[in-house]
Amino acid sequence: MAQVTQQSLAQSLQQTLSANAQERKQAEQFLKSVEHGEHFVVPLLQLVNSTEADEHIRFAASLYFKNFVRRGWATSDETEDTISAADRQAVKSELVGLMISAPKKLQLQLGEAVSIIAECDFPERWPELITTLVGKLSATDFHVNNGILQTAHTVFKGWRSAFRSDELYAKINYVLNEFTEAYMQVFATTDRLIGEHANNRAALQVLLHSLNLLCQIYYDLNCQDLPPFFEDHMAEFMQTFHKYLVYTNVQAEGDDDDVAGDLEEVKASICEIIELYANRYEEDFAQLPQFVETVWSMLTTVGAAHKYDTLVSRGMAFLRTVVRNPRQRQLFANGDSLQLICERIVIPNAVLPTADEELFEDDPMQFVRRDVEGSDAGSRREAAADLVRGLLDQFGAETTQAMSRFIMQSLAQYAANSADWRQKDVAMFMATSVAVVASVGALGATRVNSLVDVADFYNTHVVPHLRAVDSDRDAPILKADALKY
Repeated sequence: MAQVTQQSLAQSLQQTLSANAQERKQAEQFLKSVEHGEHFVVPLLQLVNSTEADEHIRFAASLYFKNFVRRGWATSDETEDTISAADRQAVKSELVGLMISAPKKLQLQLGEAVSIIAECDFPERWPELITTLVGKLSATDFHVNNGILQTAHTVFKGWRSAFRSDELYAKINYVLNEFTEAYMQVFATTDRLIGEHANNRAALQVLLHSLNLLCQIYYDLNCQDLPPFFEDHMAEFMQTFHKYLVYTNVQAEGDDDDVAGDLEEVKASICEIIELYANRYEEDFAQLPQFVETVWSMLTTVGAAHKYDTLVSRGMAFLRTVVRNPRQRQLFANGDSLQLICERIVIPNAVLPTADEELFEDDPMQFVRRDVEGSDAGSRREAAADLVRGLLDQFGAETTQAMSRFIMQSLAQYAANSADWRQKDVAMFMATSVAVVASVGALGATRVNSLVDVADFYNTHVVPHLRAVDSDRDAPILKADALKY
């Protein structure tokens, strides 16, 4: 078997990127022939970590390592163990340090490998993982801390979708015992340093990224059950979460309106946490009314820029979760509350985004497919529709009346000026949201709102777009709306 070195691996990985098919095939065959040999993985990780290597080669090495782990790390009685015990130990010894120092692009690949290894080995065959992470946390170097927190989140995030089991709870309790005290110290230090560096844009970027990772980990550690540690310290954590939900600082804002910055991501993560608590730990969540008021106010003032989309969607998801709870009905029972939610939150976010208009112009089939299949879940529009359905659960007549008023206003504006087709588009979208109480992708609507005359709306406002083939030449998207209805 050929001797495996950093140089030979770099050469082969370079050849896998070649435009020459024969050269690529030979390189892939070489890598396949040596990957099961002992000591293959050590030079591969050294290549990932080499600052002298070309960045494309380092990325290719990290990608190959991830796939190597995916193919061979998990073992069973029916499969051959192709990775030696020495190589397994070498990987676990080096991987945490590599995750901490690697650029973000490489961290994403290495993180998936960490997740796979942790799923198989942690904590029984990798008991030192958490103590290693805790031991590397720094009181001053938050670049290092971000690598550690990213690694921790990579290990913990699988719990979000995991089925409850004794094994899972034992794993979570093990982490809680080893990790939470250090976690809280870093949380408090991060909060303090953000205040101290309020005018330092570069420092804020690093610290807010740390805070976002801390929020992600908070969710990870609380997703299955409310741990006693977090129950005991809930007031402290929630006070800080509320502080950053209303936090404003021009130095912390991103320059790109199309990409969420660290502050927007922090706020979106906080909305995700409070939705979890509203849904799962309502009885212990004494701060719930305060957050309802804050999120409500935030959603009426946040900008229309694309960078706020995730924040707005998660904020509306939080309100939907709360409003569907009969025990929290009084928070929305005020006479003007529903009218204001519909007017200032639902309607503005139900408007067709510019990006969707462009998608329709460039690829109308893809637009229709995505719209009908509901693959735009998580968008502002879908979040607004979900909020309406949540309101209908508890305030059916009031919500139907409020939304019907806005729908008729939009239809009247379109009737007066057909060039204003966006009014008809939003009216048809919201009419569907109010009328359809439950639906299944393969069947369409399975339960409709009895207070809405679906047939009358169809005959009056939908059929004209379907009957005339040449209609809507100036606004063909209305025909797509009619087909969806």
